[in-house]
Amino acid sequence: MGSKRSLREVDPLSLPPGMQLGPWRILAWTGRGAYGTLYRVHRIGHEEAGPFALKLAVSPEDDRFEREAWLLSRIQSPYVPGFHDQGVWKHPSGAFPYLVMDWIDGEPLYEWAARRNPSSAQCAGMLAHVARALQAAHAVGGLHRDVKGANVLVRPADGRVFLTDFGAGDYRGATTLTSKLLPPGTPAYRSPEAWGFLYLFRRHPTVHYPASACDDLFALGVMAYRLVTDEYPPSTHPQEYGAEVWREGGNGPQPPRALNPHVSPALDSLILRLLSVLPDGRFDGDAREAAEALVQASADSARAAHEPLFDWGLGHRLRLRSPEVVRRAAQEDASASQQPKPPASKKQFAAQAELTPLRVRPPGWTMELGGSLLALLLAGLSVALFHHDPDEPSRISDKQSREGEGVSVGDDAISRPVPMQAPTPTETTQKKLALPVPDEPLEGQRKPPCDRFGEMTIKGGCWFLLNARPPCKDDAYEWKGACYTAAYPPHRRPTSTPP
Repeated sequence: MGSKRSLREVDPLSLPPGMQLGPWRILAWTGRGAYGTLYRVHRIGHEEAGPFALKLAVSPEDDRFEREAWLLSRIQSPYVPGFHDQGVWKHPSGAFPYLVMDWIDGEPLYEWAARRNPSSAQCAGMLAHVARALQAAHAVGGLHRDVKGANVLVRPADGRVFLTDFGAGDYRGATTLTSKLLPPGTPAYRSPEAWGFLYLFRRHPTVHYPASACDDLFALGVMAYRLVTDEYPPSTHPQEYGAEVWREGGNGPQPPRALNPHVSPALDSLILRLLSVLPDGRFDGDAREAAEALVQASADSARAAHEPLFDWGLGHRLRLRSPEVVRRAAQEDASASQQPKPPASKKQFAAQAELTPLRVRPPGWTMELGGSLLALLLAGLSVALFHHDPDEPSRISDKQSREGEGVSVGDDAISRPVPMQAPTPTETTQKKLALPVPDEPLEGQRKPPCDRFGEMTIKGGCWFLLNARPPCKDDAYEWKGACYTAAYPPHRRPTSTPP
């Protein structure tokens, strides 16, 4: 009884260092996402193997951990964290599943880009890494279904990119995660056909959208667009401003080069192809083909492909980079490259060679499940997508379309501060003096996905780093030796897509 009472006192959301889960001992808490808490751990008796990442469920008996373990244990890619173990931690409040993966000392993609000034060729190479990860997932019949910047980590030591967080993924035979028509994911990255399906079948009691490899590639295109322009393409939600570009027969978004003329023509063309209005325009769902095209763009010999993507200057503006911030990031990268690299897992080592050149088609199960539904969808899409009943209330608000159903655990798990000036606080901002970042978001504060330019996720809320050190004054809060201010939604509905 005594040990049970002491275990009851342990908070499943914040396990203390030194605690043991199976053969793993916790070294430190590193972050929390929508459905998992991340810890740095080592294997008891094998400390020399280096740290690993342990993700523990926020809720007992979470089915997402079983499907993530299924996918990670089968995917062989140097661009996906290696899988090591799964287990269950028994607590008086329930059984909490956990996973153990390679520890990735990386930085979320958009935060990485905000502190650097990469070239088109460099970005194309990084995007090729993500496409290779998708190729490996599709090859085993899996889908990621939540490709976004927060789920992509860049390792500064060598520039390698890792696609993480397969908890929203799917594979043939997996149980359904939600009763909703659309699968879990982040609304800003959903394909036009997914929204079309929602409106076409919104009154159907049992049908579910049959996601495909084309959805993963569309999300990759959204991420690429955001990476090179600091802005999202127009929303694909039919009720959002600018969504008419995604209508059947529409032209799609304006080219990235229209926003940022520094984007190379080759990369511009590839991003638009990934964002094709029709699914078969996205490399016909073939992630291998997309990866090879991106590799070719990274080897582009044109001068424009190797020039910095963003202008130099000071201030909080889109497509602007601070020379001092970039200089400091370059010094950190150089220092990281001198550190000894952790040993690769056996699966990652086996996958270091180039993935098989065989053409990988979209998983057959996707076509089996969705063939008849897709035919019906395409037949009625032009009517259902943008000409729905005006008297029907919107089922997805503007706020939900941005915060959505994000399922990432990596948003703030291994992040570094982004030294960008914060926006003017709203009238609801409360004055504080030298207070730590609260454990819960403030009233009215933006919540993940924290994907506006310069934002980062801390304890479930969106924050901006200030150019100040503690003690923090006015509306600022302290976290890990720096001062932050809360991010709030705009005062009015924007007339364009936010960055």
